[in-house]
Amino acid sequence: MKKYLTVILLLISVCAGRHSFAQSISFFNLTNLTNLTDGQAHTYLSLGGIFKQDYVQQMNGKKIEYFKSKSPKVAPQTIMIGENEIQANGTILRTVRYTTQDPQHIVNLIAQAKRAKLVMKFQGQDQANNIYKFDNEFYNITMLISTNNNKGSVEVKQKEFIGY
Repeated sequence: MKKYLTVILLLISVCAGRHSFAQSISFFNLTNLTNLTDGQAHTYLSLGGIFKQDYVQQMNGKKIEYFKSKSPKVAPQTIMIGENEIQANGTILRTVRYTTQDPQHIVNLIAQAKRAKLVMKFQGQDQANNIYKFDNEFYNITMLISTNNNKGSVEVKQKEFIGY
């Protein structure tokens, strides 16, 4: 019986160890952050326990907040919120940026975007990055993986929805 208990505990610890190295945010969470006010997004990221506020920057009269991952077991990750565009009708379109030092996180986010049925509008490469652009009626999304595979980023831009 002790042998089985030891094996089960070992499996649990191995699975928990693998999970601790996973990316800190999903594609779904990134797109949902654009639907939150700056205050709600700040609260979501702060209370989630995975990110902590790194610094705040004033840019063009806007408060841009930068959050970084807390865990030293994960490749460094940052999220930027607060960038927005106010339309003539008062609608606020938000942009969220995510960066990571582990390109595999971007590969995972690309797979999640495909599973979410977003249309890949462009896949190509420039001198510095592999480029993946996705689009639907709500978002323009650009995902970059550096050509030397040492970093990646995602930019989610909210679009003005024009209903039918």
